[in-house]
Amino acid sequence: MNNTPNGPDVATILEVLRAEVRAAHANTQKSDDHSGIERELAHCAEEIEIARVVSAHWPLEGRNLYERGWAMINKVVRRYLRWYINPIVEQQNSFNDASARAIRQLIAANSELRAQVADLRSQLAQHKQAE
Repeated sequence: MNNTPNGPDVATILEVLRAEVRAAHANTQKSDDHSGIERELAHCAEEIEIARVVSAHWPLEGRNLYERGWAMINKVVRRYLRWYINPIVEQQNSFNDASARAIRQLIAANSELRAQVADLRSQLAQHKQAE
């Protein structure tokens, strides 16, 4: 094509288009990364919720007579140490509950901030296009 002084420069137009495609591709990758991060955060929150409650009394079982005897001794020891173990377990459970609640709130705040940043970026892009 001939470049005339009054006509459009094709090379410049192609370079601008390539830059816009690169920017759109970079934005798509960033949003994919964010959704991946949000999925990972949701998965971590589920794992925390599963392990949130601690039990002080796991079941004790024995397969043979010897193991049943030890299980019985351990059950008796647990009953006499309940006054010592239960307050510790309750403290751990309350800490786990508070931590899980805080993490859920942080995940929600993070998601809200991501939405606000995306909104601001789109407004900035619209403002730049208007200029």
